[in-house]
Amino acid sequence: MFTNTVTATIEFDYQGQHYDLKTVIDIDHIIHHEDFFNSVYTSIARANDIGTYSYQLEVMLDQEINFSNEKGCVVGCVNNGNLNLDLLRESYQKAECVPKVELIMHKHFTKDQYSEQIIQALMEAYLEGK
Repeated sequence: MFTNTVTATIEFDYQGQHYDLKTVIDIDHIIHHEDFFNSVYTSIARANDIGTYSYQLEVMLDQEINFSNEKGCVVGCVNNGNLNLDLLRESYQKAECVPKVELIMHKHFTKDQYSEQIIQALMEAYLEGK
């Protein structure tokens, strides 16, 4: 099973001190949040002991998140530190249905009958049915 993670980093200055905060974000836990990026900010704050009602958090929220070290379905969704959320959600949906498609393939086809077209058709059918 793939691990769907990305490292999120925020740099800012607060009260004369420079902060370079980072945490690994587990995409499986926040992909369906309505405000995805706010969830990322909150995750970084919690991981770095920043209070959720602090001025330090307010300063942090004004900074841009830099994404890196993507794994699983996040690969290909980060460009120059920016995360394409629409592409990530599409990639996640496809990754989510792969085990179901593989189960159907094993059930109804032999290895020599597998084709990329059948796999693609099953994935599209699964996603349309959601």
